[in-house]
Amino acid sequence: MEILSVRNIEKSFKKHKILKGVSFSIGEQEIVGFLGPNGSGKSTTIKCICGLYGLDAGEIAICGYDIEKQRESALSELGASIESPALYPQLTGREHLKMMGNWRNATSARVKEMEEYTGIGAYLNKRTATYSMGMKMRLMLAMTLMARPKLIILDEPTNGLDPQAVFELRKEMEMIRKDGSSILFSSHQLGEVEKLADRIIFLKQGELVYDGVIPKELVGMEYGVRIMPQHKEASLQALKNLSFVQMQEQENEDTPQWITFSVTQQELLGKAIATLEQIGFVYDVVKKDMDLEDFYKKIYR
Repeated sequence: MEILSVRNIEKSFKKHKILKGVSFSIGEQEIVGFLGPNGSGKSTTIKCICGLYGLDAGEIAICGYDIEKQRESALSELGASIESPALYPQLTGREHLKMMGNWRNATSARVKEMEEYTGIGAYLNKRTATYSMGMKMRLMLAMTLMARPKLIILDEPTNGLDPQAVFELRKEMEMIRKDGSSILFSSHQLGEVEKLADRIIFLKQGELVYDGVIPKELVGMEYGVRIMPQHKEASLQALKNLSFVQMQEQENEDTPQWITFSVTQQELLGKAIATLEQIGFVYDVVKKDMDLEDFYKKIYR
């Protein structure tokens, strides 16, 4: 079953077209990372899914309910934390949960369950203005989960969190999935996206440019290495002259003697190294596994 279906959506503000036919879907109990630079259309897409913006064209459905034609039913299956974290500073955590319980027609037992879920104890009786970012995020998650939604949207959930809070959020997201929900989340912390997401969606200038797992065979990083040659400039030129070599950006200016490159076939790696050894010594060769940051650079350069 498709929990979220986004089909050819378009959105403009005045004469500026933000979304240009974006389509993707999310299945049951999936965790999907939603990525793109500022201005790519991520926030606009999320707000369209949440019913905050109307569509110029296309369709969005949550659990089969059209967000525009069956708005109430669609939103009843959605829990979202965007513009993070949107809390009333003068209200306590407990007051927030009771208010959300009323909006979602939750039982008092469910509200109590979510109070315990926050794990913030006596702070529930304090104004949220006194909360740390981690406490605010825990409270927002509890509010988002109040009605047991099938789809949860988290916009930059790791912003402002310390490493321990990020680790706890990661565990919470896995628990949310096990309880039956699907998650769409945006983040600029690529390492966390790589740890959490079943797949990734990239937007670029209002268009979907990738939807899937990290494709090593496509980006040419399956056989990537970092080398330290005796003569760097001559080695760089020799590599650039090899048609099967893909040069990578210098990663660390503190180690300028290193060169990073990749080839698409393992046997070509030996050929590239042999070419460099004709110029001088190759002091070190380190295998470089591709990661999400490499792929991100590949798409957005």
